[in-house]
Amino acid sequence: MTNSAKDVALSLILLALSAVWTWLVIDTIPTGWGHGDIGPRAFPMVLGIILGGLCILLLIRTYLLGRTPASKAGTGDVDAIEEASSERWGSMILVAVEISAYGFLLQKLGFLIATPILILFVLVIHLRLRSWKTILGMTLGMTLGCWLFFEKLLGIYLANGSWFNIG
Repeated sequence: MTNSAKDVALSLILLALSAVWTWLVIDTIPTGWGHGDIGPRAFPMVLGIILGGLCILLLIRTYLLGRTPASKAGTGDVDAIEEASSERWGSMILVAVEISAYGFLLQKLGFLIATPILILFVLVIHLRLRSWKTILGMTLGMTLGCWLFFEKLLGIYLANGSWFNIG
């Protein structure tokens, strides 16, 4: 399957997903109780509409690039392309594991313990940083910065864990 065929297939599948998503949002989430347009379904509806718009842009881009001459499209080393593709799959799987682990840890340990664990994992395993000053500074700085901004400045309660209740 060529790249343009993959782009068309992906955009059509995601366009169908965005249509189903938007329909389900309209069908299941009630509107707001006030007289304004913003209600509980505004954010999910906007996400569905944005996904649909991005899919249409991908279709247009694929159509326009498909009409250019092959010399402009460029050709690359097939082995290098396959190697980069397998490396991308590994990164995508690692990101999915990180997100899932953060969701689990956030529920069990709470924000103040789960966030530095995840940031440390991402920096060391995923990004392969080795400078302990950078790792420690980013881990503590991002955790403390987010906690101060959301919890103290905005007054938004962050997750307390079911195993530990720090916050």
